[in-house]
Order: sequence, then structure tokens, then C-alpha cells
Amino acid sequence: MKGKISFRLLREKDLPLMHRWLNTPHVSEWWSLDGNHHTSMKEVIKHYSPRIKGEEAVDVFIIIYDGKPIGMIQTCCLDDEPEEKAKVGIDRSCAGIDLFIGEEEYVHRKLGSGIIRKFLKEVVFKKYNVDCCIIDPQVENKIAIRAYEKAGFKYFKTIWYEKDRQREHILVIDREEFFKEPVK
Repeated sequence: MKGKISFRLLREKDLPLMHRWLNTPHVSEWWSLDGNHHTSMKEVIKHYSPRIKGEEAVDVFIIIYDGKPIGMIQTCCLDDEPEEKAKVGIDRSCAGIDLFIGEEEYVHRKLGSGIIRKFLKEVVFKKYNVDCCIIDPQVENKIAIRAYEKAGFKYFKTIWYEKDRQREHILVIDREEFFKEPVK
């Protein structure tokens, strides 16, 4: 699938869409809010409203493909989250990203790596003056891991997240390597 990918900040009016996406089987298998894989609208509002209002240091975007909202991608500077950064064990300045494609017809269409690379270029490395970016998929999420590796991320280590009670791979992409790589 070739099409135009863009991003826009999450808005309050997007929360019903986020609620629907978070409760679809292909998203809820890997995503939870505070450990809950089947979130209520009230939980979605509680989780994302502070981010929309700028009360939390996480920037949340809607992924737009050919004019249609298809998913969510978020980022933060880990230097602003010292506890989280310490868990990860990266000693350089670093941002983190998370994402999902919520619309089922856009899953498994080889969009993930292109979305990630465009987001790194247009948002993460442009907004934050960081040396690298991480992403932390669950160890069992092999499809996501392949997409992240295709986008240029490399395995760093595996950690245990007590809060979510799961093992996650930490994958890293360096700013310098990212901008050296040829555009795909």
C-alpha cells in the first residue's frame, strides 16, 4: 500500500475513536491502560486527557493515512522521565515511542516501518535534541519487532516491567545512524 502518511495531535474528540481502537482484539492483545486490556471510555478519558491538555510530558498523535485516521503514535523525552530512563538503562539522551494501528484493514500491510521512520524524522528527532530513540515491544510481539527492526531499530536488551508484569525488548535507533541511512 502506497499512500500519504501524516500526523496530528490527539484531540478530545478523538477519544471515542481511541476507545474503539483500544478494544479491538488486534490492539488489546498488546495494549493496556493501567493493566486493563479492555478499557472503558472513562479510563481512556482519564489516561489521555492530561496528555491532550499538556499536563503530562507525552505527545500523542493520530496517524493519518490518505486522509483517514488509522492509529495512534506517542512520544516523550525519557530525560523528562528519570525513573523510566533508569529502568531502560540508557545513559544517553533518549526519546521513546509507542504506536498501534487501530483500523484492522491497515494491519499487516507493511505500513509500520514507514510510519515510524516518518515520525522519527518529522517529530521525534526534530522536536527533541536526543541521541537516540527507543521502543519497547513485548517479547512475544514478533510482528511488531520485525517492523521496528525494518525501521532501523536494533536490539539493546530485555527487561522486566513489573507494572505490566511482562518482559519487553528494548530496541534503539541512534539519531546519527538514522540520518545516515538511505531513504526507503
